[in-house]
Amino acid sequence: MSVGTAEGRREGRPSAREETPPYLQLVVKVSKFCNLRCRYCYEFPSLGDRTAMTVPQVRNMIKHVGEWLADQPDRTADFVWHGGEPLLMPHEFYYEVKRAQQEFLEPAGIPYGNSVQTNLYRLTDDDLTLMRDVFDDVGVSVDLVGGQRVNVAGRQAQPRVLAHMQRLMDEGLNFGCITVLSRSTAPHVADIHRFFEDMDLGFRLLPIYRTGYPGQQADHELSSEEIVGALKTLTDRWLVSDSFINVEPIEGYAANVVHALHGEGEQRFYDKERGETILVIDTDGSVYSNGDAYDLTLRHGDIFTQSLAGMRRSPTFGEALRQSRDRVRDTCTGCRYFGSCSGFFAAESTPEQRWRDPVSGLSRCGVVLPVQQYIEERLTDLGLVDSVSRRLDRTLLERRALD
Repeated sequence: MSVGTAEGRREGRPSAREETPPYLQLVVKVSKFCNLRCRYCYEFPSLGDRTAMTVPQVRNMIKHVGEWLADQPDRTADFVWHGGEPLLMPHEFYYEVKRAQQEFLEPAGIPYGNSVQTNLYRLTDDDLTLMRDVFDDVGVSVDLVGGQRVNVAGRQAQPRVLAHMQRLMDEGLNFGCITVLSRSTAPHVADIHRFFEDMDLGFRLLPIYRTGYPGQQADHELSSEEIVGALKTLTDRWLVSDSFINVEPIEGYAANVVHALHGEGEQRFYDKERGETILVIDTDGSVYSNGDAYDLTLRHGDIFTQSLAGMRRSPTFGEALRQSRDRVRDTCTGCRYFGSCSGFFAAESTPEQRWRDPVSGLSRCGVVLPVQQYIEERLTDLGLVDSVSRRLDRTLLERRALD
């Protein structure tokens, strides 16, 4: 990224740097087995597969993570236990995870955290105890509308999940939610925001970003223009809300816009070689960059048997790195937000998120750029740049207080 640095200095802007994030998020696909059959789930073909990681395998994984991060001071290992439904694993498995982290990470002074992404269709007393003992954060997948989240028998999961969310609140357990943005939920974005606002719960609106088999998403996925329209609606709701709930991806986009408008602070550029943010670890130990799961031609290696440092010298990682840099170059060059927006969205986009101009055939930023432009227009028109900057600061402080 030396070109970016030279351009930044030549134009009189603050010096640029390649962004080395303070954390490494490891999305661990501990098992694909699930008690639901959500129709758009990209793991759908594997939801009946009971294959799961073993304790020895996970110990090796944590050991290799510790060895790699020992040479990267001040980076945190954030383990996101994912599935399938990760809470269907034996609970003792997660206590063994915690013991392995204490053995391999704590002596090296490596901070770490554990979160679980659950459909919350089941919630037992033992699940609650596990959440308190092992998990720092709980994410709940819930759509509220659309009827796409069903159990194995095809019955709606929603009533039970909402009851279990209420129980989490009654028990004093903090959690956030993810709602999939699809053809079923897009018309109801304002109502979805209102629900979470009334519940005082943070949430992420997540467009469909992977496909489990050809044709799966034909009735579910949205065009980039439709995604932008929904996120504009969410932006308008967020701007007038008196609530300080965390609303993503709007808050992240707004932070980029405020950074660009203020013109202060270092520019930020993402590069996976210097500081990869997210690794996806499949049930068999295969490691992928966020945008490349489960492409075997871009598989880094096997974390159960190989070191992360060794994997990053592999030809397949080299190819993933080349493609990622090419996407940033083709998509982000010349964008006025580049340097405030790090380029991560292009670098780690999935195939479903790699939009091209229908006329020129060139890569284009189909969602992030137009939404950030809209946020800038709204902030400028309303004279809210400074107030939104303070709001983002306050939201961050409140989240830190919860942590």
